[in-house]
Amino acid sequence: MIVVDTNIIGYLFLTSERSEQAEKALWKDPDWVSPVLWRSEFRNVLAQYIRKELLTFDDAVQIMDEATKLMEGREYEIASLAVLELVRHS
Repeated sequence: MIVVDTNIIGYLFLTSERSEQAEKALWKDPDWVSPVLWRSEFRNVLAQYIRKELLTFDDAVQIMDEATKLMEGREYEIASLAVLELVRHS
């Protein structure tokens, strides 16, 4: 299992200098998990790509759909208390 954030998901679906690393990570272990927050953050990234005309609206919708399918059933909520407890003890 690999816990990924929006950056890693973005590298996988949006061509960049780190796309190859994201692909290798997925090949190594396709069991990715992420906090539900990745969806909002990734939509924001796609919105920026649309505004800069790096992606069309239709392409952004397709990419979001593919990313959502990849992460389906692999998203989780994070308990605020647990996070704050970790901070307190670190």
